[in-house]
Order: sequence, then structure tokens, then C-alpha cells
Amino acid sequence: MKLNSIYKQLIINIVLPVILVLLIVGFFSYKNTKQILDLHNKTERIFIYDEIKSFVELQFVALSIIEEPLSQKMEEYSNNLVNNFFSNTYDIENVNLDDVRKKMGIEDKSIDLYIINRNGIVVNTTFREDLYINFFNFSDAHKQYLLNIFKQGEFDSPKFFFENKTKRYKKYSYQPTKDGKYIVEIGLYSKQADKLYEYMIEHLEDIPLKKPNLISVDLFFLAEGKPYPVNLKHQFIQEHLSYIPELKKDSIVTVKCEKDTSNINYTYLYLPDSNPQIFSGNIIRIANDKTVQLHFIKKEKTKILLLLLMSVIFVFLLIYFRAKIIVNPIRELIDKTKNIAGGDYSKRVVVTGNNEIAVLSDNFNKMVDKIEERNNRIEEQSEFLYQVNRKLNDAYKLLEHQKKIIENKRDDLTASINYAHRIQDSLIPDASDLKNIFDESFVYFLPLDIVSGDFYWFSRINNKVVIVVADCTGHGVPGAFMSIIGITILQHLVNNERIDDPALILSRLDSGINDLLAFNNFSEQRFEGMDATVCMIDLESDELKFSGAQRPVVIMRDGKPESYEGSIYSIGEYYDNVQKVFTNTTIELKEEDIIYMFTDGYTSQFNEQQQKKFNSRRFKKLLSDINYRPLKQHPIIFHRTFEAWKGETPQVDDVLIVGFKYSKNSNERRISAKDIIEEDI
Repeated sequence: MKLNSIYKQLIINIVLPVILVLLIVGFFSYKNTKQILDLHNKTERIFIYDEIKSFVELQFVALSIIEEPLSQKMEEYSNNLVNNFFSNTYDIENVNLDDVRKKMGIEDKSIDLYIINRNGIVVNTTFREDLYINFFNFSDAHKQYLLNIFKQGEFDSPKFFFENKTKRYKKYSYQPTKDGKYIVEIGLYSKQADKLYEYMIEHLEDIPLKKPNLISVDLFFLAEGKPYPVNLKHQFIQEHLSYIPELKKDSIVTVKCEKDTSNINYTYLYLPDSNPQIFSGNIIRIANDKTVQLHFIKKEKTKILLLLLMSVIFVFLLIYFRAKIIVNPIRELIDKTKNIAGGDYSKRVVVTGNNEIAVLSDNFNKMVDKIEERNNRIEEQSEFLYQVNRKLNDAYKLLEHQKKIIENKRDDLTASINYAHRIQDSLIPDASDLKNIFDESFVYFLPLDIVSGDFYWFSRINNKVVIVVADCTGHGVPGAFMSIIGITILQHLVNNERIDDPALILSRLDSGINDLLAFNNFSEQRFEGMDATVCMIDLESDELKFSGAQRPVVIMRDGKPESYEGSIYSIGEYYDNVQKVFTNTTIELKEEDIIYMFTDGYTSQFNEQQQKKFNSRRFKKLLSDINYRPLKQHPIIFHRTFEAWKGETPQVDDVLIVGFKYSKNSNERRISAKDIIEEDI
């Protein structure tokens, strides 16, 4: 039998037509209001764009007037520096530029001097914070500009450059030296340019005060696709950087941003530079709060909704009496629902009639039957879960107890390792004592753990100096134990027995470690031991004797690295039916020779992608690159290069590099390289 649809007839014949008419009227009213507001916003946006464009163009004209006499003044300074002070660039990286500035009669401290090498690095400057900055990394445009200066070989002074760091206009000039190896750069500030900047900020902040819907109007300089704000208070929104390519193409982009109760539209307009050098153009950002306009539209919507509500009420009163016939069955459903909510599943609804209410009552009864059946199953499962939860709680308490035991063990172990570190540190000589023998020397020591398997040791016997750099098997606690054994044996061999022959020291060190570790089983290969480099420097004969156990020594002579390899055998390792032989290599030292002794931790480090090791070839190339640097700076360069190479990759091994410059006559005491690197870190 076909069911009677009471509400369907009421909705189709009365309610639906009324609501449909109201919606159509409200839609056209809303659309017309929105078009009027959009036209107003567009007109306002064009007016602000024209105003800021005219202001920016006027400012550029004013800056060009200011910079004309400054360019002449900077050209005089630059020609004087290139032709007189730096006609010979032999010591240009070490000259005191503050003294040069005084000799030129430049009393203004805001005028800075820079010396830039062909790699774009600032190698000397009166502004110490910019020392060693690479200008090539700023942008491709900046790099190409400096390369053109080298190529053309002439003085050039571009327009004022807006510094994002200082938020000031600064004028620079560039002129290469006569030999083309360096660029002499002069930078100065202008109070007149600063006033122009302050006037621009005041003007930009005054514009929103004239327009009630405007939040802010901001200006950004665009260089290499990156915006730099004129007003530091208003930074460029990071999420909007992706719109810059579209903005440069279409000249205008609008981005909507809804936050909490506010609704802000950001309109970006692009103003290209007619003569781009470093900055390619300007971006104007207009922040417009549409909250007031949306509130007005919301009021219109509210009116329509109120009209709709009144119509619905009227229709409700109209159909009220027709709805009475469905009220009683619904009330019965409500009563039975309350019983079920109270946990009584025995109640059922009486099904009467042949409409939707009757179908609902029948389905309600079926639903109650299923709920009652499911509730019984849930009660059974709940009891089971309760028992399981009790067991889990007991297991959790046991785990907590075991966790506390493990943490206590860990704390005890850490305390023991720290104590072992103090013991190891007391046995290793102080790096500053090496300067009593060689004025220019350093120790770069970067352990992987609290204690290290790498160690260095040195001692002087009359006019002979014995230096040892060793890498024990493993790192951490096992390596530290081996290092303590090695240092103890070395102290006895060199200081007590007065042995200074490197090959004999390695041989005796090998037998001593085997005796101390009491290796009795000679039928299998052992790997406990160390790789070591031993050098003996005779200060009278200017000779260096070297012997190595799987470790080389590198000597920098005349800017080129010369590597001498050691024996293929390690100290302490046992090779079946093999007699270890350690031999000496005698090298005649020259004045200013630099000797490097190192373990394999530096060259074995993987890069950030964990695909390549630093390796010996890169290490020797690094030694050649820093050869002209003072020896006290080498640890700093080693550390920065090491950190840049590994990135986020964990360190794989202990790192140790010992270096000293051979010079018989140098007795000047200097700051320890180890102190420098620890301070820098």
C-alpha cells in the first residue's frame, strides 16, 4: 500500500515556493552590493598605486642629485688607494686599513674600506664584522657585477644600495687594483639619504590614516626574486613569496587572508626599475581590511534571513493543525527513547496507521531489539577487558621499575666515563707546551665521545723532539683504555729509556702492548691495537725522522704537500707467520716547512648525503688552500670545513690533527690553536 507523505505535500505546496522566492531576491541584492564595493576597492587601489609610484620616482630623482657629488668624492678616494697605497698588492690582505683611512685624511668613521679577492671574499676591511664574507653568495646579479668590474678594470659607483640589515641607504664604489687581483671597495652613508628614507616611511604610514579600510601600505625592493622591506616593522609574508613570479608577469595580484574575526585582502602591485642593477624593481603591498564591508553584507544577509524566518513562522502556524495528527506518535517515541536511555530495553512502541510515523515506530522497535542484544555482548566483553587492563597495569608497573634501574645504571656509567676522561686528559700533554718547542703550532682535537681513542704525545730530549699521533682501535671507552696504555709505554720508552728512534719506538710499543694485554693465543689474528705516526725532529741537524704504523705524515713545502707513507702494519695487531718491520724515513727540513700529523677521523667523515668521504685528496687540497693563512687560523678553518662537509650527518670517528712550522729562530709565544678553536666553537 502506498504511504501517505504528509510533510512532502506541505513542503512542496507551501514552504518551498516561499523560501525559493526569498533566496532569489536575496541573491540579486547581495550580488549588486558586492559589485559596488569591488568597484570602490579597485578605484582606491589604482589611486594608491599612482601615488606611491610618483613618490618612488621622485625619491630616485632626489637620490641621484645627492649621489652625484658623492660619486666624485669616492672616485678621488678610490684612485688614491689604487694608484698610491695599493699599487703593490703583496701585503694588501694584512695592511691596517684604519691607518690608511687616517693617512688619506678620512675622519668620517661611516666611510668603510673593503678589499675583495677574485673569489668574492672580503679579505680585509675596516668593518670587522664583514671580514671573510663571500659577496658571490649574495646573489647571481651581485656576483656578475663584481666579475664585470674585474673584467673592465675601471672605477664604477652604482646607485644608492638599500641595506636590509641596517635599513639605510648606502653608496658603494668599486675599482680593481692594477694587477687585477683585488677590488678596492668604498662604502659610505648619507644623512640626506637617511632623511629621504625617514620621509618615505612617514609617507607610507600616513596613507592608511586617510582611508578607513586600509591597514597598511608597504614598499619592498625586489632583488633576485627576493623582497626586502623598506619598513622593518612590516615584513613580507612568507606564504606569499610564491606569487612573485605571477606578480612580475601580470603586475597585480590579490591574496585573501581570513584570520579569526578579520578578513584582510593583500593586493600586490609591481613597479619595475627603469635601470635595474642589483634591484630589479619594487613591490607595493596594500593591506585592505574588508571586515566593515563584509559586516555590511552580513547585515543584508541578516535581513533576508529574518524575512525568511518570519515566512517560515507564518507557514508553521498555517500547517500547525495539520501536524497534530503526527504529534502523539512522536511523543510516544520520545517517552520510549527516555526509557531506553535509562537502560530499560523492555519497552516497545505501538505501531498504528500506514504513514511514515508507522514505519518509524516499526523500525524503532527493531532497533531496540538489536541494541538490547548488542548491550548484552558489550557487558560480557567489558568484563574481559577489565581483567586484561589489570594485567596491563601490573606489566606497566614492572616496566617502570626496570626503567628506573636502567636509568641509574646509565648515570653510574656516565660518571665513570667522565672520570676516565679526567684520567686520560691528565696524561695527554697540554697543547700550549708544544709552543715552547715550536712557536707556530696547533692541536685540533674533536673526540666523538666523552673519551677518545685518538691521542697525541710529545717530549723533548736535549735537542731532539719526539712527537706521536695515534689512533687506537675503536673509540669511546675501549679506545680510551688503549690510549692510556700507549701513553704509559711511550713515557717509559722516551723519557726513561731515552729512545728517540721512531722505528724502534713503534717496535717496542708493539711488543709492549702485546705483553700488557697478555695475548697467549697466536693461532688467530687479533685487531686490538693502534695506528700511529712517530716523528723525531733533530733541532741541530735540521732533520726529521719519520716512521708510521699505517699512518702517513704530510709536509707542506713551498705551498705543495709532500706525503710520506708508513708501514702497512698496525701496533698490537697479530698477523700469523708475519714479522712486523718498521723503518725510518729521514727528511731534511727547511725553514718554514709545515709538518702535519693526523688520524683518519677527518678523511673518513661522510658528507651530508652520506655518499662520499672527505678522503686524503680533499684533505691535501685543503692544506694547499690554507697554506698562506697564519698557522693559528688553521684549526678554525679545519673545524668550519668539517662542519660544512658533514652537515647534519653524525660524526663517525675521533678527529685529531697536529701541525707545527719548523723554524729554529722563532721564540715568540702565541695563543694556542686549541684555545682558539674552543673559543670559536
